Amino acid sequence: MSTGSQATYFDEQLNYSLGDEDTSVELAALPDRARHVVAIAGSGGRVLPLLARSPGKLTCVDISSPQLALTELRLAALRALEHEEYTGFLGYPPRAMTPASREQCFRRLALSTPARSSLERLFEASGWAPIAYLGRFEKTMATLSRVNRLMTGQAGQRLFEATDLEAQRAYLASSFPHARFRMVLALLGNAAVLNSLLYKGEFPKKNLPGSAYGIYRGIFDRLFHQAPARESYFLQLIFFGQLRHAEGNPIECDPDVYARARRALEETEVSYVRGDVLEVVRQTGGTVDFLSLSDVPTFFKGPLEQDFLQRLRPGLAPDARVVTRGHLRVPRPDTSGFELLSPAFKEAMDMERTQLWQIQIYRAR
Repeated sequence: MSTGSQATYFDEQLNYSLGDEDTSVELAALPDRARHVVAIAGSGGRVLPLLARSPGKLTCVDISSPQLALTELRLAALRALEHEEYTGFLGYPPRAMTPASREQCFRRLALSTPARSSLERLFEASGWAPIAYLGRFEKTMATLSRVNRLMTGQAGQRLFEATDLEAQRAYLASSFPHARFRMVLALLGNAAVLNSLLYKGEFPKKNLPGSAYGIYRGIFDRLFHQAPARESYFLQLIFFGQLRHAEGNPIECDPDVYARARRALEETEVSYVRGDVLEVVRQTGGTVDFLSLSDVPTFFKGPLEQDFLQRLRPGLAPDARVVTRGHLRVPRPDTSGFELLSPAFKEAMDMERTQLWQIQIYRAR
């Protein structure tokens, strides 16, 4: 969720190490063997799955050098580590990796000198802890999870004992502490709290109808009734502050996605660019046929929020697809010359594991 415009929040700290996006939607929207994919780097977890479509070129863009370093780390680990090593190295279940083993894995990775230096400092400062939980967002989720556990106790955590949706719905109907969890939602839906804990005053102003609390109630109602809670990494972060059930590992850990992405690395040209994603795309000369913008446009100010699609046009190939996300704020850009494809991917959006996002998919005509 790293923005392409300068903001106080997006400074030179690691903001996202796991993230809050399920890239399965972008993966569904990305055609096989696209010529040039440009994606906001974020934690790298939103980029790696795109390699499974074997693009000719993948450009990872971010204004944050720590986010680019972490993206480089993920792709270097993809190249060097077997699937089980990769998940343990990052800190995902089921395999727990010791700090010493994690350091040994790190030493095996081919990284640029700046990325290696930055990441080594981060790892050493944490005692070679799992990097998936070292971002500012993930630390905020850990704080919220402690509050959640205080409020909902064991009754809240027992939600994750259900191994199928029928059992989970029965537990929700009979024993889940709904009233206490609504207090957690009130905290989560408080923009002032999130500004203080995470966004440093840069939380995008809500433009969706209804209260933030009401929106979050809808989000969690969908999550609770969509699939077993143990299959959602976001729900695990909210209740545990970390992932405990491998069924909920993000899509970068899917064995098939991992294998296909790893094969693609043999041919895909990958680059890392620190800068404004709009300018990066505009300077490609019209070669970009897939652009994954995350929620960057929600941080745009003034006319740019309405004009960003038009500003991107010079860098987009015919029929290029542009994917944007919005949380409590959803941009309403000028779509002249673009077709909205989102309805064609409704099934993928309905199964997105965080349900935090309004996702728009545009095609340049």
